[in-house]
Amino acid sequence: MNCNYLAFEGIDGSGKTTFIEEVSKELIKSNIGFKIVREPGGTKLGEGIRELLLSHDYRVDPTSEALLFSASRAQLIEEVVKPTIEKGEVVITDRSAYSSVAYQGVGRGLGYKEVYDLNDFAIKSFWPQKVILLDIDPEISLSRQKVADRIGSDQVSFFNKVREGYLELADEFSEKFLVLNAEDKQEENFTKVSKWLNLAKP
Repeated sequence: MNCNYLAFEGIDGSGKTTFIEEVSKELIKSNIGFKIVREPGGTKLGEGIRELLLSHDYRVDPTSEALLFSASRAQLIEEVVKPTIEKGEVVITDRSAYSSVAYQGVGRGLGYKEVYDLNDFAIKSFWPQKVILLDIDPEISLSRQKVADRIGSDQVSFFNKVREGYLELADEFSEKFLVLNAEDKQEENFTKVSKWLNLAKP
């Protein structure tokens, strides 16, 4: 494994969970310690914020949404991510600060740079070293969801903007991002992931 802070990104239904499980199996085989976290969440405070953000019981203003995400993320970085990495273990995260740039910055129209800067402040510039982006047509990914949370139940037009935001990030930070077509065969995509991360061969 050639990094200690790895993020999986993509809209819901893109297959992040499956890839996290596969990478975890390879780390176990190699006796590499790791911790899986999710955003929002991962701490007591973060899970409370997650409930607020994803519940259909609340109407959340886009700016409030961005601030809540960044607050959860700030707590996760200080309470879990940094201490885990300091112990010499790998952190694998289901979403990261890049999600907010795509979702709130581009999707909600708050501004790519504005939301990037907000999150850079919140996490004290502690961004993931590598990011695997599972790119997929929103109409396909949304059809895979059985039950959608508040954000996941938004319109296809919103997720098309989110996708554009992700691809803009992948272009700007090309040295950090591996973009995969989430509609390709999982075996083929995981081979690419293994090579990119320098994982032990299955």
